[in-house]
Amino acid sequence: MSRETESSSSPLEAIRRKEAEVKRRLAAERETAEALQVEAERRARELLMAAESEGRQSGEAQRQAALAAVRRDVEEIIARARDQAENLQRAAEGQMHAAIQHAIEIVVGGPREA
Repeated sequence: MSRETESSSSPLEAIRRKEAEVKRRLAAERETAEALQVEAERRARELLMAAESEGRQSGEAQRQAALAAVRRDVEEIIARARDQAENLQRAAEGQMHAAIQHAIEIVVGGPREA
């Protein structure tokens, strides 16, 4: 009977040992998986923060470039407007001089030399 008990407990002990080993492996794998998940979440946060920062910098660079282009356009428009104003002023001065001469001719009667 002791042989039967010994032989029946031996496979049972082997199963228990295997079961304990599998539980240890599962626990170790679970710990490894949890550590990997924590690391992946940390890395994802870092990547997200880096992407947000890069996006802000890129957006700011684009905004600065657009602002510089608008300023150049404005300066060009102002320069053209000044040129046109100067041309109009010169033309008006010329027309005023001619109008004064014409008024003198009408009042005095006949052309006069200035």
